[in-house]
Amino acid sequence: MKSYLKKYCNSIAVILAVVCLAGAFSSSKINFNSTGDREGFFLLEGEAGYWFELTDDLFPEEAPRLIYGTPLTWFKRVVSATQCIAGSDSCINFDWNESTGRGFIKNLYPDGRKLLICLGRFQGHKGIAAKGLFVGGGLPPGDPDYNINNADQTGMAFFNGNRYYHIWCNVNEGMASDLDNTPISHPTEWEFIESKVLENSGKNLTLSSSHRALINGTPYEIDKYLFYNAGDSYFTLVTEITNRGDKPARFIYLYGDEPFLGNYGSSKGNVGWLNGGLVNTESHFDTWTNTFAGMFDYGNPLAGEKHGEYTGVANFIEWDRESRPQVGYFANREGGTGFGPNNPLANPDNRFIGLEWARELEPAESFSFTLAIGMAGSNPVSQFPEKPFTNLN
Repeated sequence: MKSYLKKYCNSIAVILAVVCLAGAFSSSKINFNSTGDREGFFLLEGEAGYWFELTDDLFPEEAPRLIYGTPLTWFKRVVSATQCIAGSDSCINFDWNESTGRGFIKNLYPDGRKLLICLGRFQGHKGIAAKGLFVGGGLPPGDPDYNINNADQTGMAFFNGNRYYHIWCNVNEGMASDLDNTPISHPTEWEFIESKVLENSGKNLTLSSSHRALINGTPYEIDKYLFYNAGDSYFTLVTEITNRGDKPARFIYLYGDEPFLGNYGSSKGNVGWLNGGLVNTESHFDTWTNTFAGMFDYGNPLAGEKHGEYTGVANFIEWDRESRPQVGYFANREGGTGFGPNNPLANPDNRFIGLEWARELEPAESFSFTLAIGMAGSNPVSQFPEKPFTNLN
C-alpha cells in the first residue's frame, strides 16, 4: 500500500508540475488534446508549431514523441470483465469505452497463451483517431501487458507463451460511390454516433458501434456488431449499411489489410492461401467457390525467400457466401490496380489482401455482410494453415 501511495503521489506531483509549467508558457505553444479515453496523463513532443502536447491516452503512432506518461486506471470509465483468471477454461479480459468506441479484447487460455484484439486504438487517415469496431492500435498504457517497445502486440496478435506474433494490422476499411472517380471515405472521417456493450457474460462478448457517412451526397448509416466467444481464435463482425437518403444510391465497400503477418513492419515471407493451396503471385480469387482467404508467413520462392526462415503463423478472413464480396484479391498494394498473375507477392512491407462489395440501395434499404476474422491453425502433419470452424458456411 505504501509503495502504491508513493507512486500515486509522485505521479500527481509530476502532473501538477507540468500543469504549472504549461501555465507559465503561452497556450499557443501547448496543444491540449483530450481523447475522452481518460487512460492517464501523457506529455508529448509537440507538432505543427507546438512545443508540447498534453493528452489523456497514448496511441502507438504517438509513442515516439512521448516525454513522460503515467496511466491512471482509476480515472478511466470503461465497461470491463468482472473477473478473468484462466483456469481449466479460457476467459475473456476486456475494456470497452462506450463513449469513445475504443478498447481491447484479450483471451486468456489455460496454458498461458493469449489472443489480443485491439479495436479503435489507432490513428488512421490524416492522423485522426479511430472510434468504433475497427481492428487496430495497441493496449492502453495501464494494462499489465502493455509494452511501448513491442509493436507485435498491436492490432490482432497471438502470444504463444514466449512472444507475441502479429496477426492483423490496422484495418484498411472504407466506402466510395465509384472507385474510378470518387475518393474513399475512411472510418475516421465518419460521424461516430454511439457504442455499446450488448453482452458480457464472461464467456461471450458482444459489442456494437454506429456511424454516419456522407458518400457522394448520399447519407449512410453504418452499424457494426462484433461477437467473440472465449477460447476462439477469431471474432465475427457484422456490418449493416443503410441508405438514409431520398433516392437510390450505389456504393462500394472495401475491407483489407497488409497484415505484417508474423513480425510487425514487414511483409517479407507473407504469401496468400486459399482452400486449394498457396498463392505466390498477385491475383484475384473467386469469392463464391472460395469462402475464405488468408495470408501465411511462409516465404515466397518467387521473391527469393526460403521456407523455414519465417514464423509459420497464418491468418484468415471468411465471408458468408450469400452476402459475399464481389472482388477478392492478393496484391503488392492496396486496391490492386495494375497488378498481374506474373507479379510475385514481393513487396517488403505491403503485401495486401482485399475484399470489395458493390451494391445499390433504395432509400431506407439495408445491406449487411458477415465476416469471421482471426488466426488460422496449423496442420500437425503438413504444417500448412487450417481455418477453424466458424458456422458461417
